[in-house]
Amino acid sequence: MSHCHSREEKGKWIPSSSRPRRCSSLRIPEGDNLCLIKDNLLSIVGRVTNPLIQHLRTIIDYLPQLWNVDCRVVGRELGPETFQFRFDSEEALESVMRKGPYHFKKWMLVLQQWEPIISPTFPYQITFWIKICGLPLHCSSDRAINTIGEDFGLIRGRDDAQDRVRVQINGLEPLVMNMEIRLPNGEIKSMEFEYENLEKHCFSCFSLSHDEKDCHLTKTWVRDPKEETDKPGFSIVRIIRI
Repeated sequence: MSHCHSREEKGKWIPSSSRPRRCSSLRIPEGDNLCLIKDNLLSIVGRVTNPLIQHLRTIIDYLPQLWNVDCRVVGRELGPETFQFRFDSEEALESVMRKGPYHFKKWMLVLQQWEPIISPTFPYQITFWIKICGLPLHCSSDRAINTIGEDFGLIRGRDDAQDRVRVQINGLEPLVMNMEIRLPNGEIKSMEFEYENLEKHCFSCFSLSHDEKDCHLTKTWVRDPKEETDKPGFSIVRIIRI
């Protein structure tokens, strides 16, 4: 009877116990990455907010058709939730960013111009026009609108006639839907905010990544009729002075 050789005898497998363990992270060789940075400068990096619904391959095919810019746009997947579009024209890239925010399958997309940084949360910024509701007419000054807008993030535009401000916010954090401000005379005023072109999101915690039915607040919070506090998510988040 013929002898059946084991994997060890055939040399096709080495027991893991005999392999030397790597004690530190694998180091890649240094090199000149200036060319790689230059090649990717005209890029937009995106992130889906609901990966179960938003499929990357479909998004990569869809967005260039939506943008319809007069240059070559090449998209590719970067990971399970992120993707990249490379442009041949800086003007086209800036035009795309000005027309945001964007959504797919009714869920928001996080789009940010690429930067040579290393961070697990990149990209994270999404730009909205935010309407400030409840600001008294006699307090609706440039300084007041700037103060409120800067509390959200980097200001990209203003519409003083409509009390609107275009701001880059952190799309990975819950949206700020209300706020208390302290007027110059010391009076506290409650403000609410409307996000233009905002699609699906959670109405409990105001996250962009899930529905209210999937929110941990909805699942764990039980209202006590004796308490006078509002439902989580609708409470005032902070007070700023204008």
